[in-house]
Amino acid sequence: MAKRYGADDLIIVFGLNEPANLRIMAATFKDGDPSYAGALGGIALGLASYHIFELKDEIPPKVWDSEMAIKELQIEDELIERICGIMQEIRGD
Repeated sequence: MAKRYGADDLIIVFGLNEPANLRIMAATFKDGDPSYAGALGGIALGLASYHIFELKDEIPPKVWDSEMAIKELQIEDELIERICGIMQEIRGD
């Protein structure tokens, strides 16, 4: 899809809440697989990654409440901040 549509028109959205895995996955979609073990080894797609929590303001409140509110309550604020910080770091924000 990145080749077909270009990196400027695509983003990756994660819902995973494990910081170490998020870091690796976001880096892979941006710069290529750092372990060179997967299909994206050395292939930089240049895709920006976001966590769903970063996009809360972009999602209609009714949809957020029905789909994400319970999940958000199950995660500590510190972890949400850490996750969002990792995503911003990988994107270079």
